[in-house]
Amino acid sequence: MKAPRQSIFRIVGIFMGMTVPLAAQEIPEDLLQVDFQRCMQSCTPGYGEETCTPLCTCTVAEFKKRLNFDQYLSLRSELASTQVGAQNRQLLDTIAKYCADKALPDNAGAAPGTSDR
Repeated sequence: MKAPRQSIFRIVGIFMGMTVPLAAQEIPEDLLQVDFQRCMQSCTPGYGEETCTPLCTCTVAEFKKRLNFDQYLSLRSELASTQVGAQNRQLLDTIAKYCADKALPDNAGAAPGTSDR
């Protein structure tokens, strides 16, 4: 049974619960790769690799595009403490919606696995 589309939005936050070293301007590529792998591990059991690869690729690309390293560390800290502030919650929701719409263009607004194809 496939989880509702809203669950995809939670994946963005779920896979980011690790700790990282301090400061630089850009997010190091190795950390983004770890985030991608964690996203795939969280997503694939419920949605499959075909759906999760573009979702996770998009999510990591959006983190790189929208956040500097300090903002990224702040987001990770909030996620680790499970106390995500309004600004980061909005960011996560925006990225999740954008990436879900981009990865599932034929099913915008539909739960994964409910396509007529």
